[in-house]
Amino acid sequence: MGQARRAPWPFGGGIVPERCGIARETALAHIEGMLPGGRFWTVPNILSLSRLVLLPVFFYAIARPHLYGLAAFLVAYSIVSDLLDGYLARRFGQVSDWGRLLDPLADKVTIAAGLLFCYFERGLPFWVLLAIVGRDLLILLLAPLVAHRVGRLPRSNLPGRLAALSFAILAAVYILKIEMLQAPLTIVSLVLLVLSTTVYTRRLFAYAPDTEGS
Repeated sequence: MGQARRAPWPFGGGIVPERCGIARETALAHIEGMLPGGRFWTVPNILSLSRLVLLPVFFYAIARPHLYGLAAFLVAYSIVSDLLDGYLARRFGQVSDWGRLLDPLADKVTIAAGLLFCYFERGLPFWVLLAIVGRDLLILLLAPLVAHRVGRLPRSNLPGRLAALSFAILAAVYILKIEMLQAPLTIVSLVLLVLSTTVYTRRLFAYAPDTEGS
């Protein structure tokens, strides 16, 4: 064990370990290791981040009936940018832990905001809201556990991406009051929800090194 030395301290005496600098560096390295890795400022990450930045605009639009068209446009932008950022990340080798964090976070927050509005203002059944938002919240809470088990942040799977897409379209249909599509899209969304949740659960409890998480 290292010797301890007294250090001048304006508020009273105290003992400062000689190895406090090493301990601090170790703590900082541990914190850094917990943060997502890879480049942050990439086109895919900027697209994901833009969905979060535009959320206040979405809330402003859905609070004003004459701006419902803008709200629907932002939902459409969320859908297109979600498809585009994943493609660009894979196409140009820009997949990163930051992207694995930002992309699903932006999806789930945007979808939850849209569906909450649809529940309060468009008659979306509460059980549909509870099923979708509850599932997304559970996945966000379990993501750190999956990352701890496999050593990296999980990536989305195809059923999960299709489910997120269907949720966003469902929100747009309710916002625009396209009643003839509400029931069919609700059924499709719930089927994809069950399928993607099943895939996620299986990968959580039986994860193979070459398998992607949800």
